[in-house]
Amino acid sequence: MKEDMILLREIERYLEGEMSEQEKTAFETLRHTNPLVNKQVEEHQLFLQHLGNYGKRQQLQTKLNQIHQQLDMPSLRKQAQEENQTARRLTIRRRTITNLAAAACIALVTSLSTIAVIQNVSKNKSTAQYEDVRRVLNNIQRSQNAIISDMNSKSRAPLNPGTYGGTGFAVSGNGYIVTNYHVVAGADSVYVQNNKGEAFKAISIFEDISSDLAVLKIADSSFKSQPLPYALKPQSVKLGEEVFTMGFPRDEIVYGKGYISAKTGFNGDTTAYQVSIPVNPGNSGAPLLDSKGDVVGIVTGKQTTSDGIAFAVKSAHLKHLLDEMPKDKQTRKDWNHKSRLEGMNRVDQIKKLEDFVYMVKVYN
Repeated sequence: MKEDMILLREIERYLEGEMSEQEKTAFETLRHTNPLVNKQVEEHQLFLQHLGNYGKRQQLQTKLNQIHQQLDMPSLRKQAQEENQTARRLTIRRRTITNLAAAACIALVTSLSTIAVIQNVSKNKSTAQYEDVRRVLNNIQRSQNAIISDMNSKSRAPLNPGTYGGTGFAVSGNGYIVTNYHVVAGADSVYVQNNKGEAFKAISIFEDISSDLAVLKIADSSFKSQPLPYALKPQSVKLGEEVFTMGFPRDEIVYGKGYISAKTGFNGDTTAYQVSIPVNPGNSGAPLLDSKGDVVGIVTGKQTTSDGIAFAVKSAHLKHLLDEMPKDKQTRKDWNHKSRLEGMNRVDQIKKLEDFVYMVKVYN
């Protein structure tokens, strides 16, 4: 709680321009490397904007009320009836029309301002409907002094590293693993852990921001290679087809079952599927498989406004990514075989898959 208050004060100082150049540089570095801090800054900035718009709307409403109070319509009518002179009546009419026109203009401006605020809020709500499912394992916020201290002491590890988690799965038998780009973005170090609790150091060797995919390579001599039991299915999956996934929203592997509910992803994204399946933080990068055990997609995120609606990058884009990798980094071609999981019941399929699905731990 104390750390949250410190961060909030730093955000306010940053937005108000009260930081020194050194503090501002350090804080912007933190925003770049810590998506959660960046999100909090954007949300606070949006809140201040909405608060300002609300204040302006209240001022306009006050002005409108004042004008309405000044318009004494019964007196004007009585005055118009009592006055016999044409010039006097014309003067009153002009004054009345002027006042009414002023009131109408302010009412119009107020209405337009309200519509603009509502549209802005609606737009931001729509943007916030998509949420990646990277898992926050250890989010320790630091004071500005600690951040500056870390920047000046590059020879040692950060005092309080933020730790995130996701899921990855093998794309070759010799230590290549795919996960989401947003899981490993800005990482200082990455480790992958199998279902036996064995951890291996890994490095990101190829990334594609547009498809939100990253290929990791296990850089540990103790890792033992083994052939993949599943295959890659780049062909489009049918609407309503049953699928399942395995990931690490917890410290143990979790199974989820669902079906393809749309052939496009969030906001009509043609590179992804919409899937009716339960996912939680930690499922980012998990494989999406069909009933035969073929990989048809990679889980990337979910819709925040509805439970059980997730999104997955189509496996065709994973195949394209692997084909486009530089020759010196290309994986072993382990996809060119029929799935060895076909014909098995689900329990046996899961047992075979467990050795090839990893928890991805990221240290920033």
